[in-house]
Amino acid sequence: MRILLLSSMLILPAGAQFKAVDQNGRLEIRDGDKLVFAYQHEPLAEPKGGEKFAASAFIHPLTTPSGFVLTDMQPDDHLHHLGVWWPWKLVKIGGDKFVTWELQQGEGRHRGDIAGIVKADADEVQMNARNLVEISRDAKSYEPVIEERATLHFARHGKDGYQLDIDLAQHPVEGVDPVIQKYRYSGFAWRGTPEWTGENSTMLSSGGHHRDNANHQPAKWCLVSGDTPGGEATMLILSAADTPERLRVWGSNMHHGNPFVNFNPVVKKSLKLKEANKPVSHRRYRLIMVDREIKADEADKLWNEWMKGL
Repeated sequence: MRILLLSSMLILPAGAQFKAVDQNGRLEIRDGDKLVFAYQHEPLAEPKGGEKFAASAFIHPLTTPSGFVLTDMQPDDHLHHLGVWWPWKLVKIGGDKFVTWELQQGEGRHRGDIAGIVKADADEVQMNARNLVEISRDAKSYEPVIEERATLHFARHGKDGYQLDIDLAQHPVEGVDPVIQKYRYSGFAWRGTPEWTGENSTMLSSGGHHRDNANHQPAKWCLVSGDTPGGEATMLILSAADTPERLRVWGSNMHHGNPFVNFNPVVKKSLKLKEANKPVSHRRYRLIMVDREIKADEADKLWNEWMKGL
């Protein structure tokens, strides 16, 4: 797979609002003096929990324009939760299954390989990355089994928000025939800010479900709105899957109701990774981060408008 990667450093002209740079193993975007986005493409240098948590290929921080951070990385209850990230729980190779979600188990990992900034101006930045899903048969050495092309497009959303489009295409490494195994959680996930709990935030899905009844329900979108020091904010996640993916979310009685939203195409059945199986071979998401509340009718409108443009 050939991916266009430009300079390791691309800084916009003086007076521009977005500034994009590759430094410290991650692609960063600043809006003025605020860090609003970072994609970690190299392993964490000093992860909590030690070297086994040296993760890559994830997004943190991700903020609203006011600077409210919507993601959490390596919270004490789940050191392998990494802002916005998208590993498979189980990959079957031959007759063996490998966990690639809990990287601390040493069975597998979703790893950044190459990344770069390909376009940047005052209001949008595009990044391309190549990532690898790797397995370990001895907990010492790793072998790639899946190659991934990821395109990340960060832009302004009106006057009070940002949007992030994530396009993920995966194919097997030559000579490998992976199967993505069914499991209750797997795939695209967001670990939300620890400042939001079941007391000061609400969750809603396109099916009309909330924090305590959305689990494993199909959804085109899911949003969480909550209090911030300056008012209110919303994270809205849209999925472009032809057949709506099922959600894995935490109820209000789990981890204080901290936001966790997972769009999972393999809740009901395992899928062989091949081009024809789009639910696992090609996934698209749009994240919208705003400094206000988004309600169901607006979320529906945003999903419909996005789908018309795909």
